[in-house]
Amino acid sequence: MRVATWFVGSVLVVAAVGSVLSDDVPAGSDPLARPVPSPSAAVPAVAPTVPDSPTPVADQDPPVQDLVQSASGGDGDSWRDTAGREYRLGLVNTPEVGECFAAEATAERVALVAGGFRADVYSVDRYGRSVAVVTTADGVDVNVHLARHGFADDRYVAQFRDEKPSLAAELDVAFAAARAASTGLWGACSSSVSPPPVPANAPVTAGCHPDYATCVPVKGDGSGDGGVNDLDCGDLGGRVQLQRIGVDPYRLDGDRDGFGCTSG
Repeated sequence: MRVATWFVGSVLVVAAVGSVLSDDVPAGSDPLARPVPSPSAAVPAVAPTVPDSPTPVADQDPPVQDLVQSASGGDGDSWRDTAGREYRLGLVNTPEVGECFAAEATAERVALVAGGFRADVYSVDRYGRSVAVVTTADGVDVNVHLARHGFADDRYVAQFRDEKPSLAAELDVAFAAARAASTGLWGACSSSVSPPPVPANAPVTAGCHPDYATCVPVKGDGSGDGGVNDLDCGDLGGRVQLQRIGVDPYRLDGDRDGFGCTSG
């Protein structure tokens, strides 16, 4: 070791300087240089972390529709929700206000959807109503329920069954059971006397509505929906006979005995 002295400005600096050269450092090397680690001493590279692949999610049921609340008003097969959207039960027909069993059908529908309902809308009718299969909060199919318990008839099944074949198949069974047991309107609104059967191959006179055995003219599109498509008994001037009880587009058979325009 040796002692070195030097002046920094007016300050005398005394320092002891030892040998900085070790036996394994070559002469002439920079004693202040940082040693370079040998390859064997290198720190292993850390592989980048790869996030786990997302775990496949098993197939799930479609989300359950939110319940819609019913507004007041409406009848057995059509009504509005509290947002103003109007619904029409698909493929079933309940009596119009003032007709036999109309009050009972409306009361039943109101009770069914009182706790809210879900609507599987599959079409829109000419009045802008959402045609739907409706289920209650606890899963009761309103369309089928009204059919099975005699609150609705099968007036529209044949005409519109292609729009919802699965619903039509369920309703075929429901209507057949209700009719066979004379449940609801099938017993309360139909007399035991049915009109004489019309041969299946009976020709339809041009311009006559095919749902009536008596020649009743087709007005508009013949659906009976709306004034431009409807007829009243005053337009006909006499009694008419239906092809089948309950299939009465112009609503001429108020007591559902198979004959229309019989009063007066």
